[in-house]
Amino acid sequence: MEYVLESIRGDWQSFLRFGPRFIYGFLLLLVFLLAARFGGRLVANILERSAQFRSNAHFLQNLVTWAIAAIGILLSLGLMGFTGIATSLLATGGVVAIVLGFAFREIGENFLAGFFLTFSRPFEIDDLIKTGDLKGNVRSIELRYVHIRTFDACDVFVPSAQIFREPLYNYTRDGLRRPSFTVGVAYHDDPALAITLLEQAVRDTDGVLAEPQPYITVKEFAAQYIEYEVFFFLDLNLGKRGYNEISNEVMVNCWRALRDTGMTFSTDVTSGFEIISAPDLKVEMVTAQPRTEGA
Repeated sequence: MEYVLESIRGDWQSFLRFGPRFIYGFLLLLVFLLAARFGGRLVANILERSAQFRSNAHFLQNLVTWAIAAIGILLSLGLMGFTGIATSLLATGGVVAIVLGFAFREIGENFLAGFFLTFSRPFEIDDLIKTGDLKGNVRSIELRYVHIRTFDACDVFVPSAQIFREPLYNYTRDGLRRPSFTVGVAYHDDPALAITLLEQAVRDTDGVLAEPQPYITVKEFAAQYIEYEVFFFLDLNLGKRGYNEISNEVMVNCWRALRDTGMTFSTDVTSGFEIISAPDLKVEMVTAQPRTEGA
């Protein structure tokens, strides 16, 4: 009986010594859990105000919340005296992370690439980009993929690792674009005059930038015509008119300039076909003289 009482007294003394550390650890855990919840909401509120990070606000909120909570759990276990459990959790977490990394390597690459894209931000929503052979407008940016809408209205979900790994072309980051088109003019028309007419038609189009200056190059001496390539620059951030509207007006103005001067040009420079107008046909009416009797 005395042995049992001594054991109970010893256990009670141990509990009294452990009680304060348990209370302190529990309070520390509550503080970290509250801080995790508050920190996650704070990060989400900050990111939702920015168009750049709004699409990833929910993920980053969870990331901050779980990170602060995990730190609180490890510190609480250490304060309570369970350092072995805390060390085991760290070691187990590392082993699990390595195993999952090998098992889901591609998924991990996409998430990691998406994480870096979140902060580097080489493009924004509605930007026109090209990655590999794919070209289209960005519809949404997620951690695992980027949603792109192509010109033929096809929705493509490109893995973030592919965009992060391959060269990326952003056509609308600063609004500056350089359209171009080719037109064929007959050899018997003066090339210097053709270049002057095309340059003037481009400059007179509303929406074309004066700097950088538009320019015309002689692209090729084809079989039946001379190919001229027209280059001009647009800043889509300056006006309300779009890329296609301004480009179409430039081409129409060039067509009018060549037509009004009487030049012979082809609407399809790949066909090798030269448009030549036939001369006007003149018809004269001749009135017959009446015959006289005896003539």
